[in-house]
Amino acid sequence: MSTPVPPPRGGTFVLFATALLTGLAGGALCCLLALVIKQDPIWLMLPTAFAIGAFMRWQRFNGAPGAIAAAGAMLICVVYTEYIYAAVRMADMLGFPLRDTLFRVDWKLALQIARANAGVVEAAVLVLAPAIAAAMTARTARG
Repeated sequence: MSTPVPPPRGGTFVLFATALLTGLAGGALCCLLALVIKQDPIWLMLPTAFAIGAFMRWQRFNGAPGAIAAAGAMLICVVYTEYIYAAVRMADMLGFPLRDTLFRVDWKLALQIARANAGVVEAAVLVLAPAIAAAMTARTARG
């Protein structure tokens, strides 16, 4: 008796939507965890990359399209985390409520704050995290 073939996954739109929503959710979770443990969110990016890669595999987006989507989701995650954390830094320095700061922060100012706090480790994680997510998704299952 043959094993049933799983149904095909959605097309390009579903893959794009999954990458977008996964990246945004991962970024928000990463920033929230960084605030709870009072550490820079960069240390949570690599575990998040493993989680995003595993999630994309679990969704059966394997191969090159899945790897590209996982890398894109991780890039969205990194950018979104840095944006939120820049707003947190600004709200903390100026004494404003975080909710107001999130809605009023300019992306150019957030980019300057992120650049001012960036270093070699952040650059390495920016390159390594999408590669880890893509590698986790692209590897073939052993059976």
